[in-house]
Amino acid sequence: MNSLKIKMTTRYECTLSPELLEKAVTELHEPRDNAERLKAIDELKNSYNAEKYGPLIRDDDGFILRFLRAKKFNQKKALTVLQNYHSVKKEFHQIFDKVHNPAVLEPLINSHVILTFQGQAKDGAAIMWYRPGMLDREIDIYDLMAYSVLTIEKMLESEACQINGLASVEDLEHFSISMLFKISPIALARMNSIWQDAMPLRFKAVHILNEGKVYDIILALFKPFLKQKIIDRIHTHGSKINSLHEFVDQAVLPPELGGTGPDGESTGKWWIEKLTEDWTKDTAL
Repeated sequence: MNSLKIKMTTRYECTLSPELLEKAVTELHEPRDNAERLKAIDELKNSYNAEKYGPLIRDDDGFILRFLRAKKFNQKKALTVLQNYHSVKKEFHQIFDKVHNPAVLEPLINSHVILTFQGQAKDGAAIMWYRPGMLDREIDIYDLMAYSVLTIEKMLESEACQINGLASVEDLEHFSISMLFKISPIALARMNSIWQDAMPLRFKAVHILNEGKVYDIILALFKPFLKQKIIDRIHTHGSKINSLHEFVDQAVLPPELGGTGPDGESTGKWWIEKLTEDWTKDTAL
């Protein structure tokens, strides 16, 4: 393996709240001492095989730290995800060409099919809201995948999300099952390899609403590609939106989900502003 030279750049300094730090230490085995944390970061950087996977897309401490947190500071597991991350970026050009040119996703982004809430679940997890029933039936599945990657990457900029993890609320109302059969097994395998094997992500829960009979078909399609721990974290609520309130305070949820928080339109405007805040001026949206 290539040994990367650690650049003399500004090093990570811990600014976590006492509560978040305690959770990182107790649940993720993150070193409390920053010198030890930096040592773990440097070890992962030096283990990365640049000859095989290409140069690191980013080598700043904050980026590398995401992978360590995602795998509870297990160096071997973190290295696998870091290298998988770089591998999929090269292999799945149908997705990542669009991730790198988000202007092509403008209609999808403006549709508000994927949003995030401004608050968190009761366990602290960040929440992604997915409404596939709003999709155009002619949607390109790789467009949708690219937008979901953009969303996750943005959410992972938050250290709270890295530590507390992410949950999704997926409302299947008005979802057409015919859309599923347009997804090839190859596309399904690619999608799941990205989520489960290549993103520095702690997936805490999936909450399914209004699933009806379509859920059995969806699970049958996806189950062969899903790890058991993900399947175990799926909660189905049917039309009983109130059961979602056991996991997420009503103040966080929009009225569409029985909450008192900002509605979907307001949430959409907020999310697009946040998603695009660091984009260059020549990136249209």
